[in-house]
Amino acid sequence: MRNGIVTDAGLRSSDPDIYATGDVANAYHPPLGRHIRVEHWANALNQPQAAARAMLGQDVAYDLVPYFYTDQYDLGMEYAGYVEPGGYDQVVFRGDVQRREFIAFWLAGGRVLAGMNVNVWDVNEAIQAVVRGGRAVDAARLADVDVPLEEFPG
Repeated sequence: MRNGIVTDAGLRSSDPDIYATGDVANAYHPPLGRHIRVEHWANALNQPQAAARAMLGQDVAYDLVPYFYTDQYDLGMEYAGYVEPGGYDQVVFRGDVQRREFIAFWLAGGRVLAGMNVNVWDVNEAIQAVVRGGRAVDAARLADVDVPLEEFPG
């Protein structure tokens, strides 16, 4: 079992006439450099458009950064990126964890794989840009709230 229907970045399966999207697609994700299966409404909403363009012969790569959000009582959280349990070697916190107003970043080899903002708003696009950048960052600067997220490789 390959955890769903394995596709290329254009959502094409091993049969060139069959495409897969949404919950069943284990799609190659170019910025992450690996296949991932994301069972979330955002893929069901966005992947079919990419698959349709690929079916029409356009050069397409579905490469949106995975994104999730939730509100749990007094906590609002947004998560961008993708990291499996144990797939990171460092977690960097930016902000005030005790007040529950912070951003957590999961890194491997200095590269930001994912970030989650907790009760900190209007930063998810910047987090996605850092994840998409795929380059190593200075962890101390990443933790420093006085350093704008836009200054990190994107």
